[in-house]
Amino acid sequence: MEIKKFAKQLGASIALLSVSVSSFAGSCDQQQVSVLHQKAYAYNEAINNSAIKYRVNPALIKAVITAESCFRNEARSGKGAGGLMQLIPATAKRFGVNDRFDPAENIDGGTRYLRWLLNRYGGSMPHAIAAYNAGEGRVDRYGANVPIEETAVYTRRVLNAYSKLASNGRPVQRNTVKATPIPVAAPVKPAPVKKDDRWKWDDFS
Repeated sequence: MEIKKFAKQLGASIALLSVSVSSFAGSCDQQQVSVLHQKAYAYNEAINNSAIKYRVNPALIKAVITAESCFRNEARSGKGAGGLMQLIPATAKRFGVNDRFDPAENIDGGTRYLRWLLNRYGGSMPHAIAAYNAGEGRVDRYGANVPIEETAVYTRRVLNAYSKLASNGRPVQRNTVKATPIPVAAPVKPAPVKKDDRWKWDDFS
């Protein structure tokens, strides 16, 4: 009986370990940049429209989608988030999204939220990414290095995907993120986009 019990426990442990390892190794950001571009293809128009509208690098939008849903529009989380950029109902309402599973609406709302976060944290991409996952309150308290494993993994995945997408697969050098919180500015609404600047966005790399 003891041998059978041990064998059962060992089998369960191996199964859990395999799930953990496969979820990390198989995460969407680990895929080749060509595969990420292929997954994003169907949503490029909505991504580019939102990038121009809110002055957010389209590579960052794609990187967040990579980490959030791996470009699965029907994706849902156990916490109630849904769609490509995994908006919870409160965030969707906050940023004017009526249908979270409409790709264009979801991307518009998620990008608008990213712009709001970038404005709040003085253009710091790591702070904005961490806040997108963990909320502004935690980032205001801890800085970009929020002491939550999920947020740390999430931030690494977004930055990894961004480095691939922004450089089209070429290696890029990233600055080390300090854990010290930065002063939080008052929320700023996106400035109207001038005709001459419609193809420009802030580069926070």
